[in-house]
Amino acid sequence: MTSSKFLPKFFLAATFASAMLAALPAHNQAWAQKSKDTLRFPLGDAESSLDPYLLPGPFNNAWELSVWDSLLSFDSKNVKFAPLLAKSWSQPDPTIYEFELRDDVKFHDGQTLDADDVVHTLNYLIDPKVNLRYKSSWNWIQSVEKLSQYKVRIKSKIPVPDGMMWMAYTSIYPEHIHAPLADKQAFGAKPVGSGPLKIAKIDKNTGIVAERNSDFKAMGTKVAAGIGRVVAEPVPDVGTLVAKILTGSVDLARDLPADAVTSLKDSGQFEFTLAPDALAYSFFGFPSLGAQNVKALGDVRVRQAIVKAINRPQLVEAQYGAVAKNNVKPFEGLCSKEQLGCGFTKEVPSYDPAGAKKLLAEAGYADGFDVVISTFPTNQTEATAMSGMLRAVGIRATVRIHLPAARVQQLSQGKVDIGYYGWSGGGMFEASPQIVRHFLSKEYDDPELTRMANETMTMTNDVDRRKAIAKVMDYAHDQAYVFPMIPIRAVYVHTKEVDLTNRDIRAGAINAHEFSWK
Repeated sequence: MTSSKFLPKFFLAATFASAMLAALPAHNQAWAQKSKDTLRFPLGDAESSLDPYLLPGPFNNAWELSVWDSLLSFDSKNVKFAPLLAKSWSQPDPTIYEFELRDDVKFHDGQTLDADDVVHTLNYLIDPKVNLRYKSSWNWIQSVEKLSQYKVRIKSKIPVPDGMMWMAYTSIYPEHIHAPLADKQAFGAKPVGSGPLKIAKIDKNTGIVAERNSDFKAMGTKVAAGIGRVVAEPVPDVGTLVAKILTGSVDLARDLPADAVTSLKDSGQFEFTLAPDALAYSFFGFPSLGAQNVKALGDVRVRQAIVKAINRPQLVEAQYGAVAKNNVKPFEGLCSKEQLGCGFTKEVPSYDPAGAKKLLAEAGYADGFDVVISTFPTNQTEATAMSGMLRAVGIRATVRIHLPAARVQQLSQGKVDIGYYGWSGGGMFEASPQIVRHFLSKEYDDPELTRMANETMTMTNDVDRRKAIAKVMDYAHDQAYVFPMIPIRAVYVHTKEVDLTNRDIRAGAINAHEFSWK
Protein backbone atom coordinates (compact mmCIF):
# COMPACT_ATOMS: atom_id res chain seq x y z
CA MET A 1 0.00 0.00 0.00
CA THR A 2 3.02 2.26 -0.24
CA SER A 3 2.94 4.88 -2.99
CA SER A 4 4.74 3.78 -6.14
CA LYS A 5 6.45 7.15 -6.22
CA PHE A 6 7.89 6.57 -2.77
CA LEU A 7 8.53 2.84 -3.07
CA PRO A 8 11.99 3.08 -4.66
CA LYS A 9 13.25 5.41 -1.94
CA PHE A 10 11.91 3.22 0.88
CA PHE A 11 13.00 -0.01 -0.74
CA LEU A 12 16.46 1.21 -1.69
CA ALA A 13 17.11 2.69 1.75
CA ALA A 14 16.33 -0.58 3.48
CA THR A 15 18.21 -2.67 0.89
CA PHE A 16 21.18 -0.33 1.05
CA ALA A 17 21.22 -0.53 4.84
CA SER A 18 21.26 -4.34 4.74
CA ALA A 19 24.00 -4.44 2.12
CA MET A 20 26.21 -1.93 3.92
CA LEU A 21 25.81 -3.71 7.24
CA ALA A 22 26.94 -6.95 5.66
CA ALA A 23 29.93 -5.29 3.99
CA LEU A 24 31.24 -3.13 6.82
CA PRO A 25 33.31 -4.75 9.57
CA ALA A 26 32.60 -3.39 13.02
CA HIS A 27 36.04 -1.78 13.35
CA ASN A 28 35.31 0.45 10.32
CA GLN A 29 32.42 2.13 12.10
CA ALA A 30 33.90 5.19 13.77
CA TRP A 31 31.88 5.84 16.91
CA ALA A 32 34.44 8.31 18.26
CA GLN A 33 32.57 11.51 18.84
CA LYS A 34 31.56 10.85 22.45
CA SER A 35 35.19 11.35 23.44
CA LYS A 36 35.06 14.75 21.73
CA ASP A 37 31.67 15.57 23.31
CA THR A 38 30.34 16.34 19.83
CA LEU A 39 26.98 15.12 18.55
CA ARG A 40 26.73 14.86 14.79
CA PHE A 41 23.01 15.36 14.14
CA PRO A 42 22.11 15.65 10.41
CA LEU A 43 19.32 17.92 9.21
CA GLY A 44 16.90 17.38 6.36
CA ASP A 45 17.73 20.88 5.18
CA ALA A 46 19.25 24.11 6.45
CA GLU A 47 18.78 27.84 6.12
CA SER A 48 21.17 30.75 6.39
CA SER A 49 19.19 32.41 9.15
CA LEU A 50 17.70 31.35 12.46
CA ASP A 51 14.73 33.55 13.38
CA PRO A 52 11.47 31.81 14.38
CA TYR A 53 9.46 35.00 13.88
CA LEU A 54 10.62 35.99 10.41
CA LEU A 55 11.28 32.46 9.13
CA PRO A 56 8.84 30.08 10.86
CA GLY A 57 9.04 26.48 9.73
CA PRO A 58 10.61 23.10 10.51
CA PHE A 59 14.22 24.34 10.53
CA ASN A 60 13.59 27.14 13.01
CA ASN A 61 11.15 25.06 15.05
CA ALA A 62 13.86 22.45 15.58
CA TRP A 63 16.24 24.99 17.15
CA GLU A 64 14.10 27.67 18.78
CA LEU A 65 13.80 26.06 22.23
CA SER A 66 17.51 25.27 22.28
CA VAL A 67 18.61 28.84 21.50
CA TRP A 68 15.97 31.04 23.16
CA ASP A 69 13.87 31.06 26.31
CA SER A 70 10.33 32.24 27.00
CA LEU A 71 8.82 33.68 30.18
CA LEU A 72 7.24 30.37 31.20
CA SER A 73 7.48 26.67 30.51
CA PHE A 74 4.59 24.22 30.69
CA ASP A 75 4.57 21.03 32.74
CA SER A 76 2.48 18.71 30.57
CA LYS A 77 2.57 15.90 33.14
CA ASN A 78 0.88 18.00 35.83
CA VAL A 79 -0.90 20.29 33.35
CA LYS A 80 0.38 23.54 34.85
CA PHE A 81 2.77 26.38 34.12
CA ALA A 82 6.34 26.31 35.42
CA PRO A 83 8.99 29.03 35.74
CA LEU A 84 11.61 29.81 33.12
CA LEU A 85 12.64 33.45 32.59
CA ALA A 86 9.91 34.47 35.02
CA LYS A 87 10.27 33.17 38.58
CA SER A 88 6.71 34.16 39.50
CA TRP A 89 3.60 35.51 37.81
CA SER A 90 0.08 36.66 38.58
CA GLN A 91 -3.10 37.74 36.88
CA PRO A 92 -4.70 40.40 39.11
CA ASP A 93 -7.32 41.10 36.47
CA PRO A 94 -8.62 39.02 33.50
CA THR A 95 -6.78 41.41 31.17
CA ILE A 96 -3.60 41.93 33.23
CA TYR A 97 -0.56 39.62 33.38
CA GLU A 98 2.42 40.44 35.61
CA PHE A 99 5.76 38.62 35.54
CA GLU A 100 8.63 38.85 38.04
CA LEU A 101 11.81 37.96 36.15
CA ARG A 102 14.87 36.10 37.36
CA ASP A 103 17.95 38.29 37.81
CA ASP A 104 20.47 35.56 36.96
CA VAL A 105 19.81 35.06 33.25
CA LYS A 106 22.43 36.04 30.70
CA PHE A 107 22.31 36.15 26.92
CA HIS A 108 24.94 34.25 24.98
CA ASP A 109 27.04 37.43 24.69
CA GLY A 110 27.16 37.82 28.48
CA GLN A 111 24.62 40.65 28.79
CA THR A 112 21.98 40.27 31.53
CA LEU A 113 18.40 39.68 30.45
CA ASP A 114 15.85 42.00 32.07
CA ALA A 115 12.48 43.69 31.56
CA ASP A 116 13.75 45.83 28.66
CA ASP A 117 14.28 42.70 26.58
CA VAL A 118 10.78 41.39 27.27
CA VAL A 119 9.17 44.76 26.51
CA HIS A 120 11.19 45.14 23.31
CA THR A 121 10.36 41.63 22.03
CA LEU A 122 6.61 41.92 22.61
CA ASN A 123 6.42 45.46 21.25
CA TYR A 124 8.25 44.27 18.15
CA LEU A 125 5.76 41.43 17.68
CA ILE A 126 2.69 43.67 18.00
CA ASP A 127 4.11 46.63 16.01
CA PRO A 128 1.67 47.25 13.09
CA LYS A 129 4.64 48.01 10.85
CA VAL A 130 6.19 44.59 11.42
CA ASN A 131 4.93 41.96 8.99
CA LEU A 132 4.97 38.45 10.46
CA ARG A 133 3.32 35.30 9.16
CA TYR A 134 1.81 34.45 12.56
CA LYS A 135 1.26 37.97 13.83
CA SER A 136 -2.25 37.05 14.96
CA SER A 137 -0.66 35.01 17.75
CA TRP A 138 0.03 38.26 19.63
CA ASN A 139 -2.82 40.48 18.37
CA TRP A 140 -4.56 40.11 21.74
CA ILE A 141 -1.87 42.23 23.45
CA GLN A 142 -2.81 45.88 23.97
CA SER A 143 0.33 47.09 25.75
CA VAL A 144 3.54 46.00 27.49
CA GLU A 145 4.93 47.97 30.43
CA LYS A 146 8.18 47.83 32.39
CA LEU A 147 7.35 48.08 36.10
CA SER A 148 10.95 47.68 37.32
CA GLN A 149 14.21 46.23 36.04
CA TYR A 150 12.87 42.71 36.55
CA LYS A 151 9.11 43.10 36.38
CA VAL A 152 6.75 43.55 33.42
CA ARG A 153 3.03 43.97 32.93
CA ILE A 154 1.13 42.83 29.85
CA LYS A 155 -2.38 44.12 29.19
CA SER A 156 -4.71 42.30 26.81
CA LYS A 157 -7.42 43.96 24.73
CA ILE A 158 -10.04 41.54 26.04
CA PRO A 159 -9.95 38.47 28.30
CA VAL A 160 -8.43 35.60 26.31
CA PRO A 161 -8.06 31.93 27.26
CA ASP A 162 -4.55 31.45 25.87
CA GLY A 163 -2.70 34.62 26.88
CA MET A 164 -0.62 32.93 29.57
CA MET A 165 0.16 30.01 27.27
CA TRP A 166 1.53 32.30 24.59
CA MET A 167 4.07 33.52 27.14
CA ALA A 168 5.36 29.95 27.23
CA TYR A 169 5.88 30.03 23.45
CA THR A 170 7.30 33.51 22.87
CA SER A 171 11.09 33.60 22.62
CA ILE A 172 12.70 36.68 24.16
CA TYR A 173 15.26 38.52 22.03
CA PRO A 174 18.10 40.74 23.35
CA GLU A 175 17.07 44.36 22.97
CA HIS A 176 20.66 45.63 22.79
CA ILE A 177 21.27 43.56 19.64
CA HIS A 178 17.87 43.30 17.96
CA ALA A 179 16.53 46.86 18.43
CA PRO A 180 19.36 48.77 16.66
CA LEU A 181 19.18 46.59 13.52
CA ALA A 182 17.66 48.50 10.62
CA ASP A 183 17.24 45.21 8.81
CA LYS A 184 15.91 42.64 11.30
CA GLN A 185 16.84 39.84 8.87
CA ALA A 186 20.44 40.36 10.00
CA PHE A 187 19.64 39.07 13.50
CA GLY A 188 19.03 35.52 12.30
CA ALA A 189 22.43 35.35 10.62
CA LYS A 190 24.08 35.72 14.04
CA PRO A 191 21.34 34.69 16.48
CA VAL A 192 21.74 35.39 20.18
CA GLY A 193 19.50 34.00 22.89
CA SER A 194 19.68 32.82 26.49
CA GLY A 195 18.91 29.14 25.90
CA PRO A 196 20.92 25.96 26.54
CA LEU A 197 22.79 26.14 23.21
CA LYS A 198 24.50 29.08 21.54
CA ILE A 199 25.06 29.21 17.80
CA ALA A 200 28.73 29.26 16.80
CA LYS A 201 28.07 28.98 13.07
CA ILE A 202 25.11 28.92 10.70
CA ASP A 203 25.29 28.36 6.96
CA LYS A 204 22.71 27.18 4.44
CA ASN A 205 25.17 24.76 2.82
CA THR A 206 27.05 23.41 5.83
CA GLY A 207 24.36 23.70 8.53
CA ILE A 208 24.73 24.65 12.18
CA VAL A 209 27.41 24.32 14.83
CA ALA A 210 26.07 24.91 18.35
CA GLU A 211 27.87 24.90 21.68
CA ARG A 212 26.72 24.46 25.27
CA ASN A 213 25.78 27.69 27.06
CA SER A 214 27.60 27.30 30.37
CA ASP A 215 25.59 30.17 31.88
CA PHE A 216 22.25 28.42 31.35
CA LYS A 217 20.54 27.19 34.52
CA ALA A 218 17.87 24.53 34.23
CA MET A 219 14.45 25.78 35.26
CA GLY A 220 10.92 24.40 35.10
CA THR A 221 10.73 21.74 32.42
CA LYS A 222 13.77 22.98 30.51
CA VAL A 223 17.05 21.11 30.92
CA ALA A 224 20.63 22.22 30.31
CA ALA A 225 22.41 20.99 27.19
CA GLY A 226 23.45 17.37 27.65
CA ILE A 227 26.24 17.53 25.05
CA GLY A 228 28.95 20.17 24.64
CA ARG A 229 28.83 20.60 20.89
CA VAL A 230 26.24 19.80 18.20
CA VAL A 231 27.16 19.71 14.51
CA ALA A 232 24.09 19.67 12.30
CA GLU A 233 25.00 19.07 8.65
CA PRO A 234 22.22 19.13 6.03
CA VAL A 235 21.73 15.67 4.49
CA PRO A 236 18.49 15.77 2.47
CA ASP A 237 18.96 12.44 0.64
CA VAL A 238 17.80 9.29 2.46
CA GLY A 239 20.39 7.03 0.88
CA THR A 240 23.22 9.37 1.84
CA LEU A 241 21.87 9.61 5.38
CA VAL A 242 21.76 5.82 5.75
CA ALA A 243 25.33 5.60 4.43
CA LYS A 244 26.53 8.20 6.92
CA ILE A 245 25.07 6.45 9.95
CA LEU A 246 26.41 3.09 8.72
CA THR A 247 29.93 4.44 8.32
CA GLY A 248 29.91 6.34 11.60
CA SER A 249 29.85 9.81 10.02
CA VAL A 250 26.79 10.78 12.06
CA ASP A 251 25.59 9.73 15.49
CA LEU A 252 21.86 9.66 14.85
CA ALA A 253 19.22 10.16 12.19
CA ARG A 254 15.48 10.74 12.39
CA ASP A 255 12.52 9.72 10.27
CA LEU A 256 14.22 7.11 8.12
CA PRO A 257 11.88 4.74 6.24
CA ALA A 258 10.46 2.07 8.56
CA ASP A 259 12.23 -0.79 6.74
CA ALA A 260 15.58 0.97 7.04
CA VAL A 261 15.02 1.49 10.77
CA THR A 262 14.30 -2.22 11.19
CA SER A 263 17.40 -3.24 9.22
CA LEU A 264 19.64 -0.97 11.27
CA LYS A 265 18.13 -2.10 14.56
CA ASP A 266 18.35 -5.80 13.68
CA SER A 267 22.07 -5.42 13.02
CA GLY A 268 22.64 -5.11 16.76
CA GLN A 269 24.93 -2.14 16.16
CA PHE A 270 22.29 0.57 16.48
CA GLU A 271 19.32 1.45 18.63
CA PHE A 272 16.13 3.27 17.80
CA THR A 273 14.13 5.55 20.04
CA LEU A 274 10.54 6.52 19.43
CA ALA A 275 10.06 10.12 20.51
CA PRO A 276 7.56 10.67 23.33
CA ASP A 277 3.90 11.24 22.57
CA ALA A 278 3.45 14.61 20.92
CA LEU A 279 0.54 16.85 19.96
CA ALA A 280 1.05 16.42 16.20
CA TYR A 281 -1.24 14.21 14.14
CA SER A 282 -2.71 13.76 10.70
CA PHE A 283 -6.39 14.34 9.98
CA PHE A 284 -8.98 13.55 7.35
CA GLY A 285 -11.36 16.39 6.50
CA PHE A 286 -14.31 17.10 4.20
CA PRO A 287 -14.33 20.85 3.37
CA SER A 288 -17.75 22.13 2.40
CA LEU A 289 -16.64 23.29 -1.05
CA GLY A 290 -15.64 19.72 -1.84
CA ALA A 291 -19.31 18.79 -2.12
CA GLN A 292 -19.60 21.17 -5.07
CA ASN A 293 -17.21 18.94 -6.99
CA VAL A 294 -18.42 15.62 -5.58
CA LYS A 295 -22.12 15.71 -4.71
CA ALA A 296 -21.91 12.54 -2.63
CA LEU A 297 -19.71 14.32 -0.06
CA GLY A 298 -22.63 16.56 0.87
CA ASP A 299 -24.34 13.58 2.52
CA VAL A 300 -23.23 12.98 6.13
CA ARG A 301 -23.78 9.23 5.66
CA VAL A 302 -21.22 9.18 2.87
CA ARG A 303 -18.68 11.03 4.99
CA GLN A 304 -19.29 8.59 7.83
CA ALA A 305 -18.91 5.67 5.43
CA ILE A 306 -15.55 6.97 4.24
CA VAL A 307 -14.20 7.13 7.77
CA LYS A 308 -15.48 3.64 8.57
CA ALA A 309 -13.61 2.36 5.51
CA ILE A 310 -10.24 3.52 6.84
CA ASN A 311 -8.19 1.03 8.84
CA ARG A 312 -6.25 3.42 11.09
CA PRO A 313 -4.15 0.76 12.90
CA GLN A 314 -2.99 -0.39 9.46
CA LEU A 315 -2.02 3.19 8.63
CA VAL A 316 0.07 3.31 11.79
CA GLU A 317 1.81 0.09 10.82
CA ALA A 318 2.45 1.34 7.27
CA GLN A 319 3.98 4.53 8.59
CA TYR A 320 6.02 3.20 11.52
CA GLY A 321 6.60 -0.49 10.74
CA ALA A 322 8.00 -2.59 13.59
CA VAL A 323 8.48 0.55 15.65
CA ALA A 324 4.71 0.86 15.99
CA LYS A 325 4.12 -2.45 17.72
CA ASN A 326 2.50 -1.70 21.10
CA ASN A 327 3.95 1.82 20.97
CA VAL A 328 1.89 3.92 18.57
CA LYS A 329 -1.88 4.11 18.51
CA PRO A 330 -4.27 6.16 16.35
CA PHE A 331 -5.40 9.56 17.62
CA GLU A 332 -8.93 9.62 19.02
CA GLY A 333 -9.51 13.35 19.36
CA LEU A 334 -8.63 16.57 17.57
CA CYS A 335 -6.82 17.75 20.70
CA SER A 336 -4.89 16.13 23.55
CA LYS A 337 -6.12 16.04 27.14
CA GLU A 338 -2.87 17.72 28.26
CA GLN A 339 -3.85 20.82 26.29
CA LEU A 340 -5.72 23.41 28.32
CA GLY A 341 -9.30 23.66 27.09
CA CYS A 342 -9.31 20.30 25.32
CA GLY A 343 -12.51 18.29 25.51
CA PHE A 344 -14.32 15.63 23.47
CA THR A 345 -16.50 12.62 24.28
CA LYS A 346 -16.87 10.94 20.89
CA GLU A 347 -14.07 8.96 19.27
CA VAL A 348 -13.35 8.09 15.65
CA PRO A 349 -15.59 5.28 14.31
CA SER A 350 -13.92 1.86 14.23
CA TYR A 351 -12.85 0.24 10.99
CA ASP A 352 -16.02 -1.31 9.54
CA PRO A 353 -15.99 -1.85 5.75
CA ALA A 354 -19.32 -3.70 5.83
CA GLY A 355 -20.89 -0.80 7.72
CA ALA A 356 -19.34 1.60 5.22
CA LYS A 357 -20.91 -0.23 2.28
CA LYS A 358 -24.29 -0.23 4.04
CA LEU A 359 -24.17 3.54 4.59
CA LEU A 360 -23.16 4.14 0.97
CA ALA A 361 -26.12 2.05 -0.20
CA GLU A 362 -28.50 3.94 2.09
CA ALA A 363 -27.23 7.23 0.64
CA GLY A 364 -27.77 5.98 -2.92
CA TYR A 365 -24.10 5.34 -3.77
CA ALA A 366 -23.93 1.55 -3.71
CA ASP A 367 -21.92 1.73 -6.95
CA GLY A 368 -19.49 4.20 -5.46
CA PHE A 369 -18.22 7.47 -6.97
CA ASP A 370 -15.00 9.19 -7.99
CA VAL A 371 -13.14 11.36 -5.49
CA VAL A 372 -9.68 12.88 -5.03
CA ILE A 373 -7.71 12.95 -1.77
CA SER A 374 -5.46 16.03 -1.58
CA THR A 375 -2.39 15.76 0.62
CA PHE A 376 1.13 17.02 1.33
CA PRO A 377 4.18 15.19 -0.08
CA THR A 378 5.08 13.98 3.43
CA ASN A 379 1.64 12.36 3.81
CA GLN A 380 1.49 10.70 0.41
CA THR A 381 2.20 7.20 1.70
CA GLU A 382 -0.76 7.15 4.08
CA ALA A 383 -3.05 8.92 1.59
CA THR A 384 -2.26 6.30 -1.05
CA ALA A 385 -2.98 3.54 1.45
CA MET A 386 -6.32 5.18 2.26
CA SER A 387 -7.23 5.41 -1.41
CA GLY A 388 -6.85 1.64 -1.60
CA MET A 389 -9.06 1.19 1.46
CA LEU A 390 -11.77 3.36 -0.11
CA ARG A 391 -11.61 1.41 -3.36
CA ALA A 392 -12.24 -1.74 -1.33
CA VAL A 393 -15.72 -0.39 -0.48
CA GLY A 394 -16.41 0.86 -4.00
CA ILE A 395 -15.20 4.48 -3.79
CA ARG A 396 -12.82 5.23 -6.66
CA ALA A 397 -10.29 7.41 -4.85
CA THR A 398 -7.10 8.88 -6.26
CA VAL A 399 -4.39 11.00 -4.61
CA ARG A 400 -3.28 14.50 -5.56
CA ILE A 401 -0.17 16.13 -4.05
CA HIS A 402 0.34 19.82 -3.34
CA LEU A 403 2.80 21.76 -1.18
CA PRO A 404 1.80 22.98 2.31
CA ALA A 405 2.01 26.63 1.21
CA ALA A 406 -0.75 26.00 -1.35
CA ARG A 407 -3.25 24.44 1.06
CA VAL A 408 -5.27 27.56 1.92
CA GLN A 409 -5.53 28.62 -1.71
CA GLN A 410 -6.54 25.14 -2.81
CA LEU A 411 -9.28 25.03 -0.18
CA SER A 412 -10.62 28.50 -0.96
CA GLN A 413 -10.79 27.66 -4.66
CA GLY A 414 -12.76 24.49 -3.97
CA LYS A 415 -10.03 22.23 -5.31
CA VAL A 416 -10.01 19.89 -2.31
CA ASP A 417 -12.62 17.12 -2.33
CA ILE A 418 -11.12 15.39 0.72
CA GLY A 419 -8.06 16.65 2.57
CA TYR A 420 -5.56 14.45 4.36
CA TYR A 421 -2.90 16.54 6.09
CA GLY A 422 -0.37 16.39 8.86
CA TRP A 423 -0.37 19.18 11.37
CA SER A 424 1.41 20.22 14.55
CA GLY A 425 -1.60 19.76 16.80
CA GLY A 426 -1.31 23.45 17.58
CA GLY A 427 2.28 23.11 18.75
CA MET A 428 1.36 24.30 22.24
CA PHE A 429 -0.48 22.95 25.27
CA GLU A 430 -3.62 24.96 24.55
CA ALA A 431 -6.65 24.02 22.47
CA SER A 432 -7.18 27.45 20.88
CA PRO A 433 -5.05 26.62 17.81
CA GLN A 434 -7.19 23.53 17.26
CA ILE A 435 -10.37 25.59 17.26
CA VAL A 436 -8.90 28.17 14.90
CA ARG A 437 -7.33 25.62 12.56
CA HIS A 438 -10.30 23.30 12.21
CA PHE A 439 -13.39 25.38 12.87
CA LEU A 440 -12.65 29.07 12.32
CA SER A 441 -10.80 28.74 9.02
CA LYS A 442 -13.93 28.78 6.82
CA GLU A 443 -13.52 25.17 5.71
CA TYR A 444 -16.99 24.19 6.89
CA ASP A 445 -20.02 26.22 5.90
CA ASP A 446 -21.92 25.66 9.12
CA PRO A 447 -23.08 28.76 11.10
CA GLU A 448 -23.85 26.69 14.21
CA LEU A 449 -20.32 25.24 14.27
CA THR A 450 -18.83 28.71 13.82
CA ARG A 451 -20.98 30.15 16.61
CA MET A 452 -20.00 27.45 19.09
CA ALA A 453 -16.33 27.67 18.14
CA ASN A 454 -16.26 31.46 18.56
CA GLU A 455 -17.79 31.19 22.02
CA THR A 456 -14.87 29.08 23.25
CA MET A 457 -12.37 31.77 22.26
CA THR A 458 -13.53 34.18 24.98
CA MET A 459 -13.88 31.70 27.85
CA THR A 460 -11.12 31.76 30.47
CA ASN A 461 -12.28 29.15 32.99
CA ASP A 462 -10.63 25.88 31.94
CA VAL A 463 -13.33 23.57 33.28
CA ASP A 464 -16.13 25.43 31.52
CA ARG A 465 -14.06 25.80 28.40
CA ARG A 466 -13.30 22.08 28.15
CA LYS A 467 -17.03 21.40 28.24
CA ALA A 468 -17.71 24.01 25.56
CA ILE A 469 -14.94 22.70 23.31
CA ALA A 470 -16.24 19.16 23.80
CA LYS A 471 -19.56 20.33 22.34
CA VAL A 472 -17.74 21.74 19.31
CA MET A 473 -15.69 18.59 18.79
CA ASP A 474 -18.67 16.27 19.25
CA TYR A 475 -20.82 18.35 16.87
CA ALA A 476 -18.09 18.17 14.21
CA HIS A 477 -17.89 14.41 14.81
CA ASP A 478 -21.64 13.94 14.37
CA GLN A 479 -21.57 15.97 11.14
CA ALA A 480 -18.52 13.97 10.00
CA TYR A 481 -16.55 17.09 9.07
CA VAL A 482 -13.08 16.10 10.26
CA PHE A 483 -11.43 13.19 12.05
CA PRO A 484 -7.95 12.63 13.53
CA MET A 485 -6.04 9.75 12.00
CA ILE A 486 -2.57 8.83 13.27
CA PRO A 487 0.04 10.51 15.47
CA ILE A 488 3.14 12.16 14.04
CA ARG A 489 6.09 11.02 16.14
CA ALA A 490 9.77 11.13 15.27
CA VAL A 491 11.78 7.91 15.17
CA TYR A 492 15.50 8.20 15.88
CA VAL A 493 18.13 5.67 14.87
CA HIS A 494 21.35 6.24 16.80
CA THR A 495 24.55 4.75 18.08
CA LYS A 496 24.45 3.02 21.43
CA GLU A 497 26.28 5.95 23.04
CA VAL A 498 23.45 8.42 22.42
CA ASP A 499 20.66 8.95 24.93
CA LEU A 500 17.44 10.85 24.27
CA THR A 501 15.57 12.85 26.88
CA ASN A 502 11.95 11.76 27.32
CA ARG A 503 8.88 13.42 28.78
CA ASP A 504 5.30 12.18 29.04
CA ILE A 505 4.09 14.28 26.13
CA ARG A 506 5.60 17.18 24.28
CA ALA A 507 4.55 19.87 21.88
CA GLY A 508 6.98 18.77 19.18
CA ALA A 509 10.17 16.86 18.46
CA ILE A 510 13.13 16.37 20.76
CA ASN A 511 15.29 19.49 20.65
CA ALA A 512 19.05 19.52 20.06
CA HIS A 513 19.91 20.41 23.68
CA GLU A 514 17.98 17.40 25.00
CA PHE A 515 20.36 14.76 23.64
CA SER A 516 23.02 13.36 25.96
CA TRP A 517 25.57 10.56 26.21
CA LYS A 518 24.89 7.33 28.06
